[in-house]
Amino acid sequence: MKKNHARLFGLLLVFAAGPGLAATTGLEAALRAALSQHPALAGKRGEVAAKGYAVDTAKAQRYPTLSGQATNRDDTTNANTNPVTLRGRLPVWAFGRIDSGIAYANADLTADQADLFRIQRQLLDQTSVAYVQVQGTHQRLVIAQENVASLTKLYEQIQRRERGELASVADVRLALARLTQARALQQRYEGELAVAKTELRALTQTVVEADEPVPEALTRLPDAATLEALAWEQSADLRLKQRQVELAQADVERERTAAMPTVYVQADRYFNQPYYGQNVRMSVVLEGSLEGMGFAAAGRSKAAVSRQRAAEEDLNATRVDLERTVQSLETNRRVQKVLLESQGVSVSELAGILASYQRQYEAGSKSWLDLLNMQRELSDERFQQAQAQTDWLVYSLKLAALTGQLDALVFSENDR
Repeated sequence: MKKNHARLFGLLLVFAAGPGLAATTGLEAALRAALSQHPALAGKRGEVAAKGYAVDTAKAQRYPTLSGQATNRDDTTNANTNPVTLRGRLPVWAFGRIDSGIAYANADLTADQADLFRIQRQLLDQTSVAYVQVQGTHQRLVIAQENVASLTKLYEQIQRRERGELASVADVRLALARLTQARALQQRYEGELAVAKTELRALTQTVVEADEPVPEALTRLPDAATLEALAWEQSADLRLKQRQVELAQADVERERTAAMPTVYVQADRYFNQPYYGQNVRMSVVLEGSLEGMGFAAAGRSKAAVSRQRAAEEDLNATRVDLERTVQSLETNRRVQKVLLESQGVSVSELAGILASYQRQYEAGSKSWLDLLNMQRELSDERFQQAQAQTDWLVYSLKLAALTGQLDALVFSENDR
């Protein structure tokens, strides 16, 4: 019975903690958490919803407009009359003005949806990089801890030799200095790991453990030419700029038709107005205005054309930046891969040399400084190897995000 009570109490604590405190693990969990909980996306989704309502507002211009007027007045023939007029107007021809307004609202909505997708892609990129940085920093921390453990053993060894008068006090002091430096480096990586976890938490808005490795499928990327083609096809930035060009084109058409008149079918219904022969009157009304003798409309139209040209140039600049970014990421990724292979061989060789130096030192053919220097060289090479591994993963995931390969982890086929 007590065990059941304890289990129930534990479940209540889990539910009370809420979903925000439930720890998850893995890159996919981190990406899903960022897309579902990051406040930047919530705000942008609200903006997209507002643009959707603007489309409904633009379409409503095709519907009839109802208005009414009531007046209280004294009349010499009929005191305290209250004439009332109800009017209904249905637009039948606006010379493209209503259609261009709806087209602009739709283009504005599409551009905002593309901007939402760009923010989602940006979050995927940032979250995957933050996830890898946590893993890489943790790996370097483990190396630092192993280095401290190795130097501690060496320090204890030289202390024993000094007590047996087989080593000098200077050797002990040198070993202690190297051990102190290693401990300081360990503390540095502990701080960097805490910062990396904080950055990941800021993106995911929940606790996500970076325990699982990055899926190998995300690091198997095609050749440079295929990557560039995929980037051109899948780039969120390029899609946004294209939608902004379409929005600017719709704005040009909207300004061109803004000064056009509108033809209405109008129905008026009169109450308490005996001087009107009929209670209902039907008419066709042509209504329009020419602001500033037409110069205001002409100025707005020219401004819209200039904005379209600026959007087209911005699209061209984005294409240039995209090509440069893909080439830079692919080149850096290739370089880090070469470094990884060479450093793997170097670490293996240095580990063997260190073991040999240990034996030679005990045999009296190597100095204590040689042994400590070899330990430092091995740990430095391991740090560089871990950094190269992190950089290679970062470049790989940035390319995967840019070419849409991270989308498969978090989006359905329809969402993509």
